[in-house]
Amino acid sequence: MATVVATVEAMWSREMAAMMGNMNQGTSGGPTAILNKCKEINEGITELTRKREGQLVSAQKALLDSSTGKEDQSSRQTLDYIEDEINTALRYLRDQFKRVKETPGSGDSRVQGQVENVSRNLRREIEAYQRTQSDFQKRLEEQVRRRYEIANPEATPEELEQGVQNVLMGQEQSFVVPGTRSRQANDARQATLQRSAAIRKIEQDLIELSHLYNEVAELVHQQEPAVQQINQGAEETHRNVEQANTKLDSAIQSAKNARRWKWYALIIIIIIIAIIVGVAVGVTQANKSANSSK
Repeated sequence: MATVVATVEAMWSREMAAMMGNMNQGTSGGPTAILNKCKEINEGITELTRKREGQLVSAQKALLDSSTGKEDQSSRQTLDYIEDEINTALRYLRDQFKRVKETPGSGDSRVQGQVENVSRNLRREIEAYQRTQSDFQKRLEEQVRRRYEIANPEATPEELEQGVQNVLMGQEQSFVVPGTRSRQANDARQATLQRSAAIRKIEQDLIELSHLYNEVAELVHQQEPAVQQINQGAEETHRNVEQANTKLDSAIQSAKNARRWKWYALIIIIIIIAIIVGVAVGVTQANKSANSSK
């Protein structure tokens, strides 16, 4: 039977193959690749929802309805398997969402809405799973209490409460089996121990789910400084380009002015030379005229 993880991995593999083709274009896939990732993670979440509402609920009901030690053990094994599948799938989806957030361009306005939508969907599924497990835990605790009462009909309310808490903590020796009702008591004891073990597993899973939820929520905000830094860098680069263009325009104008003044200077020099030459020629002609008159 294909698991949720296998389904998500298969979808992600197809996406990665397509993304590798896009990398030849000089980008990391761009907005289209990121949107495809978001779509496939959402599909994985949808598959996980079906498993939670279908297989998990059925396995929980089977354990609650079981009446023999053999049924209890079989139901527990099936339930543990499905819970482990869901927990593994949630961690896997968390990792894939982290990869999306680390992909260049995930803060682009064209994809940011879909990225945030994936985060909300994943957190919503984690919350739904937490509620399902919490409700199941309460029903198991009720069954533990009833079966402990069956095995210990003479216990006072205080002894009953203490005994139930000991069983829930995994202290099997707390479950007393009166010899006068050994068969019924042993059945109750077996059922109680199976359920108390399931409760302890749920408690541990709920702690991990809480951490998982916080990690997904923090991923959105953890990447914002990087995105802001990129935007600030782009703005600074734009300002630098504008300043460079301004300086370049100024340099070009200065060069034009310098060339213009060079021409002015050359013309003045030519005029001065012409004046000097004219004066020299005039003086020479005057001297010649004076000599001729003598």
